[in-house]
Amino acid sequence: MAGNNVVWQPQVVEEMLRYYKEKILADGRQLVFKEVHHEECAKQINGKYHTNFTSRQVYHKFHKLKAQWKVIMEAKNLSGANFDDVEKKILYDETEVVRMTNAKDKRAKFINVPIRWYDEMEFIFQDKHATGEFNVMQTPYDRPMEDDDFIGDKNGSPGDVDPSSNYGSDCLPDQENNTGSSSSSRRAKGRKTDKGKRVRADDNVVYEITGAMDNMSETMRFTHMTHPNESLFKIIDEMTEYPVMVRLELQTYLATHENIAAMLKSRPLDSIKKYVAQWIIQNYPAAM
Repeated sequence: MAGNNVVWQPQVVEEMLRYYKEKILADGRQLVFKEVHHEECAKQINGKYHTNFTSRQVYHKFHKLKAQWKVIMEAKNLSGANFDDVEKKILYDETEVVRMTNAKDKRAKFINVPIRWYDEMEFIFQDKHATGEFNVMQTPYDRPMEDDDFIGDKNGSPGDVDPSSNYGSDCLPDQENNTGSSSSSRRAKGRKTDKGKRVRADDNVVYEITGAMDNMSETMRFTHMTHPNESLFKIIDEMTEYPVMVRLELQTYLATHENIAAMLKSRPLDSIKKYVAQWIIQNYPAAM
């Protein structure tokens, strides 16, 4: 199993997400995922698909999906973007998508294509997204690179990979198989190195720290926040035919009635405009 490549076949990712979703359903939103959960998830996957994923590989994949969810939310909140809640697809001008692709914009991958496991990722990651908790920590392992995850991939095919070939780019090989090629083992030329024996960090302590960091309040973590309905608010902002304060009142109303906002933002632009006009007629007739 030489190499530093992990292939996550779709059904394996689905099993992994199912595990975390069921854990949250059983233990509540306050649950902090720790090393024991990643180990249990790896055992569940290996038992079902006869693979040999490690808890470290599962840990990396979990955080990679978490980071991808942030990108999906950024794409969904693009001004003028709509969402097809049936096909789980972000709808956006194709010309703009081409421009974004040429500019290597990471959001382009998730636009105008069905997003696999959208509901599962939303359930697992949405609360952390809402509080800005997307400072993905990779300690003590190197930052994972790209791998074949088939999320939003227009060209991905489940038949392209083998679930038993589980070494991939979002994790490292076991420490004893590390030949010094990983980024963490490289040292700059001329840098003096310690000749003494290197102490290996205790994984249990690291997982405890990482779990605690993942659940810190937004005041101590990445502070940029994007409201889940930001794309809808931007559409309302552009309706300059209505007074600013009236638009703000409508946005405040939708922010406190998230079910209505969630329904509305997945509707066509004309439907949104009609709803806005009707709401203003009912609540601020003088503004019409």
